[in-house]
Order: sequence, then C-alpha cells, then structure tokens
Amino acid sequence: MNGAIDLRQFRYFLAVSEELHVGRAAARLHISQPPLSRQIRQLEEQLGVSLFVRTKVGMTLTRAGAALVPEVRLTLAQADKAVAAARAASGAKGGQFVVGYTTVFDRSAIPDVFEPLQKRFPDWRIVSKGKHSINLVRDIKNGAMDVAFIGLHTEARGLEVRTLREEPVIAALPASHPLARKRGLGFDDLRGESIFRFERRLNPGFYDHCQAFFERIGFQPRTVPEPDDHHILLGLIAEGRGIAFISASLQNVKRKGVVFRPLKAEARGLTSGIAVAYAKDNPSPLLARFLEFVGVEAQRKAKSRSAR
Repeated sequence: MNGAIDLRQFRYFLAVSEELHVGRAAARLHISQPPLSRQIRQLEEQLGVSLFVRTKVGMTLTRAGAALVPEVRLTLAQADKAVAAARAASGAKGGQFVVGYTTVFDRSAIPDVFEPLQKRFPDWRIVSKGKHSINLVRDIKNGAMDVAFIGLHTEARGLEVRTLREEPVIAALPASHPLARKRGLGFDDLRGESIFRFERRLNPGFYDHCQAFFERIGFQPRTVPEPDDHHILLGLIAEGRGIAFISASLQNVKRKGVVFRPLKAEARGLTSGIAVAYAKDNPSPLLARFLEFVGVEAQRKAKSRSAR
C-alpha cells in the first residue's frame, strides 16, 4: 500500500459505494465530479485493488469494494466517537449533530428545523445528509448519524420511530396519456400500463408494503425500472415512458408534461409518508430539542395542509 489513507477518502468512497454513481455522490458531498473521481482512483492505487467496475450505465462494487464498505463505516463511526469523546473530556462546547433525510421525498415535505436548531445551538455543527431510507437506518445503528427523516414502512427494528406524516399514494402520468382525461384512476384502468417500480434492495420494507397491497387487490403491474431521483422520474414520465405511484406531496414538484391523479377508494391501504428515527440511547444533548422542534413544525405543516 502506497501513501497514507485519510478519512476524507473513506467518506468519498462510502458515498460512491452507496450511490453507485459519481455524479450523485459528488452532489451529496457538495463537490464536483473530477476531484471525487481522482480521490477514488487514488484510493484504489493506494490499496492496490479495484473497488468499482465502471460501465456505460453506472458502477458496481467489486468483491474488494464490497468487503471494504462495512470496515469503512465502522472506521468513520469510530473516528466520530473519538472526536466527541475528546471534546467532552476537555469540556469543550459544541460538537456535531448529524441529521439524515430520505431523498425519495421533495425537501419541502421534510420539517424545516435545521435553521432554528442551528440558532439555538450556535456552537454546534449541524450536518444534513440525504440518502435512501435503509442507508439512513444503517447509519443511525452504526453511530454515524444521530437522527433521520425516513420513509414510512422502512424496516427500522431496534430504533425509535415516530410517524410525522402519512399520505395517500397517487398516480403521476404523461399529460398526453388518454387516462389523463380522468379525474381519478382505479387499478383496473392501469392494468397493462408500464408502471415505474424501484428495486426491492433500495427499501425492502416499503417494497413489501406495496407488493402486499397489489396481491391483496389482484393487481400485477407491468414494471419498468424506476430511477433514484424523482426529478429524473418525472422527466421520464413526461416523455411517455410510463406511469408512477408517488407520494401525494410530490405533486408540489411541477413538471411540464406530467399530471397527477388520485387513486380511487380501493387504494386506501396504499400509503407513504415520513417518520423520524433515532437510537433511544443516543446521548446527544441536541436530540430532545431536535424532536421538540420537529413536533412543532409537523403540527404547523399539518394545520397548513388542512386549511387549504
């Protein structure tokens, strides 16, 4: 192994391993793509192994890369704990509080508590990270994250989970589609249509929730792969590539060529929403105040929606 490896390289590697896309990882890290690619290549050279297989459509982890991921997570979590312990022992003020949020929902659906929390605790560094819900749960369990806004129905055994918002699933379809002329859609209307569906590995809990509902009503969708980013998804719908079941709050994201239609009464069991998850034994002094802010903001948003 040539040269010393620093924690920044590990953080960069972990972001790419979770996104499997340099562009999305760079956006998440708030850096441009070229330096991120250079850091990954440098890490591979230092380790003497290939960590990713690069293709025209994306990336996959090699066996060496997959083996490195859990060790990197543990290393980063331990480094954060070491810093916190040193600061606590010295009596230093402040610290770091890491908040995650699911990237499946538009940020407008997430309670906006970051600014008031930062004002209340100016000596603390409040960090926000957007990821898939299962990755947020894993980070909390590993000690790399304090709290997160996750999607409802996500498997989060061992954590405290508080539901903040539950809403119906609606259909997003091309404005030019014949079904767009209807005010509401039933699942009989959608038989034979191309339906965007995410991979189960991205959120097994929510996937199984949807699958159980489909089986209960006897609906077998003809599926096409759903992209991770909802802006890309809406773009594909506008192009006529298919129809998607999305959270009702996503209709706030306007996209030319896309219309949103409610699903009829038979779909009442198909819901999505947002919950806040955290470890019960998290010792951070900010956690209780964060949950307080979240509760107040969630109530404010609920009143605002009911007043419309």
